[in-house]
Formats: sequence, structure tokens, C-alpha cells
Amino acid sequence: MKTYLFSLVAIAALSLSASAQAPVGPGSVKLAKPQPAVIKSPDYQINGGPQKRTIFGSWLEVEVQYATLPEMIDELTFKYTILIQNTLLDGEVTYVNIPAARDHFAVMYVTPRALLRLTGGKPLTPASIENVWVQATKQGQILDQTSYRGSAQIPNLPHIAGLVLNKNETPFAPLYYDRYEAIKPK
Repeated sequence: MKTYLFSLVAIAALSLSASAQAPVGPGSVKLAKPQPAVIKSPDYQINGGPQKRTIFGSWLEVEVQYATLPEMIDELTFKYTILIQNTLLDGEVTYVNIPAARDHFAVMYVTPRALLRLTGGKPLTPASIENVWVQATKQGQILDQTSYRGSAQIPNLPHIAGLVLNKNETPFAPLYYDRYEAIKPK
């Protein structure tokens, strides 16, 4: 009798906890407008070894703030498309273990050398950034999307992959660690 009663209580508890968790779908994530910024490479000081002269380049950083509604989302993928000089750059990052909160941030970067390639050697200015689109997805389902300049439609132009890097692929990796969620390894 005790085993039967214990089984009933366990099944009831599991079904209550399963029904209490909201499913992750459209409306579970709310993206703010992406914020592109031109920033300098971080300056690290090292002790020992040869000191090498360095010219600090300008990076493109694109950060987007977002809110999540379910109690915990196991993983979210953010797909970035950046339009610079009539060229579309694609990149994505997947974050894991995202708790419910209003103040989450996702970030991606474009290297100084890639920017020089795109701008023909001219410095990147805010006016050079024609638009940025960001999609939040889970298992291929679009949960929300936003853009920097308000246009929802991505133009039909050539795409280049591999130039938009997640934070762990840049010299910014050890900085602002608690501002961003953990990145899922590739």
C-alpha cells in the first residue's frame, strides 16, 4: 500500500512540475534593438617574454539585449546578419542555461582586418554599418527577430560566413564574463 501511495505522489509531483514549466516558443524571448559600436582592441600587459609593438585595431561589436520568460531555457541560438558596404556578414552564437530575466545580452564581433577588407582600407564609421539583423532561435524555430535600422527584410546580396565571431573567438573573451551567458562549444 505504501509503495502504491508513494508512486501516486511521485507521478502527481512530476506532472505538476511538467505543467508548471512554460514551453519555449514565440514570445518566450523578446529582443531589443541591436547596438553596433566601433571599439578598440583590449590592451593586455604581459610580464616576461618579448614585448612586441602592436597597433590596436577597431573592431565592430554588435550587442543585443534580450529578455526571457520561461524559468530556464536550456539553449538559445542568436543569428546575426550585418550589412556593411553592400556585403552581408553572417554569424551565430549559442548560449546555454539561460534563466528567466529581463537583462540578458548577446554579442558578436567583426575583426579589424575583416573591416578593412570590407571598407577598402577606410576606417569603419557608424554610417558604414548599413543594418544589423538578429534572430533568436531554439531548435530552428524563430522566437523573435529585430533589426538596427527597422527594416525586417534582408536584401538579396552576397553573404560571407566566418567573419562574425562570438566573444570566445576574440581577445574580448575574458572580459565582462558575467554580462553574457555561457557559450555552447562548437
